[in-house]
Amino acid sequence: MQDNGDARQIAHAKLIDALPGLLDAEGRRSLCDWLAERQVMHDGQEDPGAVIVEGLELELAIAQVFRDLADRLGCQAP
Repeated sequence: MQDNGDARQIAHAKLIDALPGLLDAEGRRSLCDWLAERQVMHDGQEDPGAVIVEGLELELAIAQVFRDLADRLGCQAP
């Protein structure tokens, strides 16, 4: 039997796959905008090379998941 975490991941993936067909143009644009705001960590640094990523692995991984979701939904890159 699958555990609850597996079921959650499968349900989330199915929802993401269904979203493009469920949203009208305005809803899709709003979702894409929401995702775009979360694809980049805002740390106040002007030079991305100056940012120390140690300890930020989870936040960087979350931003990458939002980028992946935006790609799956056909959103334009921010």
